[in-house]
Amino acid sequence: MKMIVLFGPQGSGNHLFGKIFSMHSDVHGWKAALKDDGYFIPHYKEPFNWYWNNIDKIDVNIMGGKQYAVTSISNPYIEKWLPKVPPIYEFMEKLESIGITAQPVVIGRDKNILTHQQTRLRGGPTWGNMPQLIKWMKTPPFFISQELLYLYRREYIKSLSSWLDFPLSWDDPQIDDILKDDANEKYIHAADPYWLDDHVRNILTPHCIDEDNQ
Repeated sequence: MKMIVLFGPQGSGNHLFGKIFSMHSDVHGWKAALKDDGYFIPHYKEPFNWYWNNIDKIDVNIMGGKQYAVTSISNPYIEKWLPKVPPIYEFMEKLESIGITAQPVVIGRDKNILTHQQTRLRGGPTWGNMPQLIKWMKTPPFFISQELLYLYRREYIKSLSSWLDFPLSWDDPQIDDILKDDANEKYIHAADPYWLDDHVRNILTPHCIDEDNQ
């Protein structure tokens, strides 16, 4: 049995990747989030939330009768209106103690976008404690990227399935719907002219290429 433990800064894509990793029929995951109104389901309704708050109660039933499962949590997450660091170490150690392989997977997103997003919603950036959280992990985590997901889409998901040895429905038509709106787009604006722009344009002109070949 194997469980993917997804975690990353608030806003890095926990909900997004939670959907992607839950799609396959062989995986016990957040199936409710895959419904049309799933985007609006609060994260505390994730099916493993109770176990995160009751780690001592974790047993094989957490797998939902499947050989594969996935859970996700933000760092920090909010409980009773207060930010808390999730008990990643304790959660995974408990899984391993009952014979479930725990694979930590860290979600990444552009640092500048995270700063803007977290400042807009939380009043300031909260991603700063992620490097410290993963620094002392006994098992080196696997890193995934929201930007790579939107850029390479199915091929990226197919690659993750291979590298993580985990069933992912990379060819499911629902992926197109999940990825139709790039969450980064609203933060991206045209850059101001930069002093290197003319230099780059110049070296790409035909006369420069011809001169280099002489």
